[in-house]
Amino acid sequence: MRRFLVLTALVGILLSGLALAAQRGFSLSGRLGATDQEAQEGYFAIDNQTMIVVKPGSELHTYLRARVGQRVRVTIEPVAGSE
Repeated sequence: MRRFLVLTALVGILLSGLALAAQRGFSLSGRLGATDQEAQEGYFAIDNQTMIVVKPGSELHTYLRARVGQRVRVTIEPVAGSE
């Protein structure tokens, strides 16, 4: 019975940790790269592992074009209260 209670507590802690991580979101950092043609069309890479596509002419597009070659961090997280 004691083992069951300990195991149940550990599973509860693990699930709580996973739920907390899911609420926090995801963060990625690395060097932003793009050729002139890619940047013009809205294609950017972070350390050649992640591709980001943005709408050309948008505020985010302008921001990313100005930071090609620099290290950046991209964070995706849920908005509190949204579903």
